[in-house]
Amino acid sequence: MAIYSTFLQRAYDQVIHDVAIQKLPVMFAIDRAGIVGADGQTHQGAFDLSYLRCIPDMVIMTPSDENECRQMLFYRVSL
Repeated sequence: MAIYSTFLQRAYDQVIHDVAIQKLPVMFAIDRAGIVGADGQTHQGAFDLSYLRCIPDMVIMTPSDENECRQMLFYRVSL
């Protein structure tokens, strides 16, 4: 599921109840994580790493470039 970081924050309870507790193999491709000036304050996902790390069995990957992103996607799809 592709989603802006700040909008995933609004669905925190659903992520826990409908994905984590059910142990579903869902991948969130999060965009606009951190401070993104051009989109304004309402689109800055400054809390995504901290609130997602609290969810049991959640694997968080943060690629630093296109190659790492590709490798992480291939890894996830191969599970």
